[in-house]
Amino acid sequence: MLKHRVLKTQNLQGSLPPDFNRFPYLQVIDFSRNYLNGSIPREWGATKMTTISIIGNRFTGPIPKEIGNISTLVNFTVEFNQFSGVLPPELGNLARLEKLHLTSNKFTGQLPAAFEKLTTLKDFRIGDNQFTGEIPNLIQKWTNLQKL
Repeated sequence: MLKHRVLKTQNLQGSLPPDFNRFPYLQVIDFSRNYLNGSIPREWGATKMTTISIIGNRFTGPIPKEIGNISTLVNFTVEFNQFSGVLPPELGNLARLEKLHLTSNKFTGQLPAAFEKLTTLKDFRIGDNQFTGEIPNLIQKWTNLQKL
């Protein structure tokens, strides 16, 4: 039974496989610091992962709204890529999320109001993007926040 798929710094190329939803026990995916491109497969929204870490690759496009369906997700780390567009409000459904790292991408717009539901969030990083507006008052509801 496959629980962890960690392939950090392996010079991997290509795109992410959409069929990880076939592994019901898969909890951790870490493909950090490779040469992967494309986008996050929408099919991943049907998984029970606790960690998705794809730091330092060449991913593009928006974050699929289906990621907000992963009720078990605790760590979503997509820093240092080329993701773009507005953040989907569905990410606000991630009731167990503790770590959300979005630094150094090309995200735009404002933080979705639905993010006020991320009350378990401890570590939130959004620097080096193209967000607009001020930091919203919704972060006052993040009483567990330790790093901003």
